[in-house]
Amino acid sequence: MIASARRLNVQNEVTGFLLVTPGAFAQVLEGEAHNVAETYGRIVVDPRHSGIRLLAEEQIAARSFQNWSMGLAEHDETTHFIFGLYGVTPEADLQVQPADVLLDLAGELARQRA
Repeated sequence: MIASARRLNVQNEVTGFLLVTPGAFAQVLEGEAHNVAETYGRIVVDPRHSGIRLLAEEQIAARSFQNWSMGLAEHDETTHFIFGLYGVTPEADLQVQPADVLLDLAGELARQRA
C-alpha cells in the first residue's frame, strides 16, 4: 500500500508523512489543493480504511515534507521517545490528538530520518 501511495503521490505532486500507532494512522498531505483533495478522496473510498476523520485543512506557505512522497514513522521502540515527547502513546487515538501536535511530531520524525 505504501509503495502504491508513493507512486501516485509522485504523479500527483503530493508530499506528506504517515504516522502509525498500533491502532491508528494519521497522515499529512501537501500539494496543490485539487491534488490533495483527489488523493484524500481516494483514501476515503478505499475499503481498506475505516473511521477516517479530517483533522485539519489549510493553506500553507511552504511544504514541510517536500522530500517525502510519503514519509512513514511507526510508533515502535526506535521512535517511542520522540512520540512520547509529543504526548503520543502507543495506545493513543490519533484522531483526538490536536492537528498541530501531529504535524509537529511528523516534522520531527521526518527530520530524524533525513
